Amino acid sequence: MGCRVLTVGDGDLSYSRCLLDPENWRDLDVDTPTIELTASTFDSLSALEDKYAMVRSNLDALGAGSAAVSATVLHDVDATNLAAFENDEASHFDRIVFNHPHSGVEDVHRHRRLLSHFFHAALRVLRPGGKVFVTLARDQPKRWEILKRADALDLVCCKNELWTEPRGYQRKRHQSDKSFHRILLHGEKLEQQSTIFGFGRRRDGTTPVATTTTPTTLPSSDAGVACDDPACGGKRFATAQGLKTHLRMVHELCIKKRKRGKADADDFRCSHCNGREFQDAEALQQHLLAKHGKDSRISPDWYGHAPTLTETKEAAQCPICMELFPSATALTAHLSTLQPVAVAKWTCSMCEKTFEEQRALRQHQNFCTKDT
Repeated sequence: MGCRVLTVGDGDLSYSRCLLDPENWRDLDVDTPTIELTASTFDSLSALEDKYAMVRSNLDALGAGSAAVSATVLHDVDATNLAAFENDEASHFDRIVFNHPHSGVEDVHRHRRLLSHFFHAALRVLRPGGKVFVTLARDQPKRWEILKRADALDLVCCKNELWTEPRGYQRKRHQSDKSFHRILLHGEKLEQQSTIFGFGRRRDGTTPVATTTTPTTLPSSDAGVACDDPACGGKRFATAQGLKTHLRMVHELCIKKRKRGKADADDFRCSHCNGREFQDAEALQQHLLAKHGKDSRISPDWYGHAPTLTETKEAAQCPICMELFPSATALTAHLSTLQPVAVAKWTCSMCEKTFEEQRALRQHQNFCTKDT
């Protein structure tokens, strides 16, 4: 019998497709000549086809399988609720893989809860001696407390290393077909190195490995290129583009000096954005035109004042993620935050172009001149 592998939250299914090649099994410590692959996505089939350009090709490849892999594809599968596999032990898995989990919003507590509930769900369908694998990017392991969350559920870390992604795998955002393999940081485009973590049950005698949640993602102090201006003290940059941006912003435009030396910050504040400061009148004017040109109500869709929580003596704790909530109602409601945020589509009535944020639509409408 082949090793049973489950992939969850696999975006456009590009990772699952990579597993058709046995060369890509090494990260999963598979020691059988064949695998039975169950590839799953959080989205429905129709949502996948609307969102990802390559999903149909990946589905066709998985449907054909390979000499070493028999594959089944399932949709609408929640990584934090794998109850559909629980009752039949024959359908349990030897390996469960979740690459780059993300809820679609930058919320540390939300992602910590997501990891805890995923581990809990995975353990209920994991065979004795089985392993769970998770990949995270950059500093996510430390911020999301992956080792702490796993340990709380009696999981032992048996793999912790920088991950070399298999050829053909594409990191995809949940909301769109865009990749997040590279990020812009301080004017430099950096590759987001990922770390792969493997976990096994403590009671299975899993052998632990030395762990760290801070992978080496940035260059050492003696790498890259340096600014030769004495005022910068030999500050170094990973790429020539980073140095070029620094020279332009700091030494040509003198942004920092202007910020420190301006006489009256109130002259360059936006009254619509709670007094947000700008470097000069030109920057403020550009902001007003881009953000508030025809509609002063434009603001990010998530903008708003946080509701004040009423203190209560009936605080409730989740037994899985151990988070405290002010009431039983809030405890129940937190389960809905484990799923990726649904993205509404906003359509311009003049040109029919669609946007993922109402704010973006309103900004577009400032300049859209196409007749209806």
